[in-house]
Amino acid sequence: MSGLPLSIPAQAMQSLRLAIPIIVGQLALVGMNLVGTLLLGRIGTDAMAAGALGSAFFFSAAVIANGVLSSTGVMVAQAEGQGDSRRAAGYAQRGVLLAMLLAAPAGALLFCAPYFLAAIGQEPTLVALTGEYLQALAPGMLPYAIVLALRYFLAAIERPLIGTIMAIFGVLVELLVGHALLSGWVGAPMGVAGVGIAVMAGCFAMMGGMLLYLRFAAPVRAYGLHRRGLATAGQLADLWRIGWPMGVAFGAETLFFMLTTTLAGFFTQAEVAAHSIGYQSITTAFMIAVGLSHATMVRVARAAGEGDLVAVRRIGWAGIGLGIVGMGGTGLCLAVGGRWIAALFLDPTKPDAAAVFDFAAPLLVIAALFQLFDGTQAIAAGALRGLKDSRGPMVIGLIAYWPIGMASGAILGFWLDLRLVGLWSGLALGLAVAAVALTVRFHLKSRRLPEPAKG
Repeated sequence: MSGLPLSIPAQAMQSLRLAIPIIVGQLALVGMNLVGTLLLGRIGTDAMAAGALGSAFFFSAAVIANGVLSSTGVMVAQAEGQGDSRRAAGYAQRGVLLAMLLAAPAGALLFCAPYFLAAIGQEPTLVALTGEYLQALAPGMLPYAIVLALRYFLAAIERPLIGTIMAIFGVLVELLVGHALLSGWVGAPMGVAGVGIAVMAGCFAMMGGMLLYLRFAAPVRAYGLHRRGLATAGQLADLWRIGWPMGVAFGAETLFFMLTTTLAGFFTQAEVAAHSIGYQSITTAFMIAVGLSHATMVRVARAAGEGDLVAVRRIGWAGIGLGIVGMGGTGLCLAVGGRWIAALFLDPTKPDAAAVFDFAAPLLVIAALFQLFDGTQAIAAGALRGLKDSRGPMVIGLIAYWPIGMASGAILGFWLDLRLVGLWSGLALGLAVAAVALTVRFHLKSRRLPEPAKG
C-alpha cells in the first residue's frame, strides 16, 4: 500500500481490485448450495425439502463462524501494515486453530438438528432424510471453517485470487462427486447422503488446495504457516475478543432474514414463491457488498497498522461510496426488470405464474432500497471491523434488525395487512437505520487510530 494517502477515487480503485476476486469467490461459495440443490432435485421433491432444511442449518452455522473468523483478516492486515510478517503468520495460524475449535460445536449442532426438527413437529420422513443428509455433510464443517480463515488471511495480504480459484475448484469437485454417487459409478446409486458427501468433498477439496498453495507457492511460502512456533501468547484471545461480537452480529442478521421467511409462510403459496424469488435475488446481489466489505475491512486495518489516519478515512469512505454505486445499480436492475427476473425462477406458462409475478414485482422494487441500505451497512461495518470496533456494530445490528426492522415488518405485514410488502418494508427500514448508524459511527471512530494489538 505504498504511496498512501491516495485520493478517495484512487482508494476506491484499489479496493475494487481487491474486492472483485472476493466477490467471485463468494458467488462460488453460494454456488455450492446451488449445485447441492440441483443434485437433490434429481432424487425428488422430498430430497430437495430435506436438503433445504439441512443446508439452512449448515450455512447458518457457517455464517456465524465466518463472523468470528473475520477477525483473522483484521489482525493479519494490521500486522502487515506494521511490517511484522511473522506476527501476521501467527495470527493466521491461530485463525486456523479458532476455525477448528468453532467447527466442533457447529458439527455437533448439525448432528442434533434432526432431534430439533422432530421436536417442533416436522414430518418424520422429512426428519429422517434431513438427518441422513446432515450426518454425511457434518464433517465438511471443519474444512469449510478452515477455508474461511485462510480466505481472510489471503485477502489481508492482498492475494485473494487463490481463494476464488479454490472455491470454484470445490464446486467442480462437488458436482463431479455428486454425479458419480447418484449415478452409481462407485457402487449402488446413493440418495441424499450422496449429495451430503459431495458437498463435504467440495469443502475438503477447497481446504486441500489452499493448504498446498500456502505450503509450496513462492509468494506466500515465506510466511511459513506450516512451521511451529510463529504464534505468540494472546493471539488467539485477540481473535476471539474481536471476533465473537462479529459472529453475534452475523448470526443476528441471518436469523433476521430466516424469521422473515418463516413469517412469509403464513401467506399464500404464490406469496411464498414471490418471497423466495426476491430473497434469492437480493442474496446473490449482496455478494457484491460482501466483497467490498472484506476489501474495505482489510485495507482499513492495514492502514491503521501503518498509522495512517488519513488513509483509514479515505479507504472507508471510498468503500462506502463503491457500495452505494454498485448496490444502487443492482437495485435499479431489480426495480426495472422485476417481472423479467421473476420469470428466470418460474416458468411463465405455469397456471399460478401470473399471481407470483404480481406479488414479486413490488417486492423487487423494495429490494432496490434493500440493496442500497444493505450494501452501505455491510461496508460501513467492515470499515469499523478494520478499526477493531466489533461490539458497536453488534449492538447497532441487534437494535436495527429486531426492535426496529422485525417489529415494524410484523406490524405492517399482519396488523396493517400489507402482507409481504409490509414485511419487506420493515426489513428495509431496519437496514436503513443500521446503514445510517454505522456510517455515522465510522465517521466518529475513524478520527483516531485503535490501540495496537498486544498479541
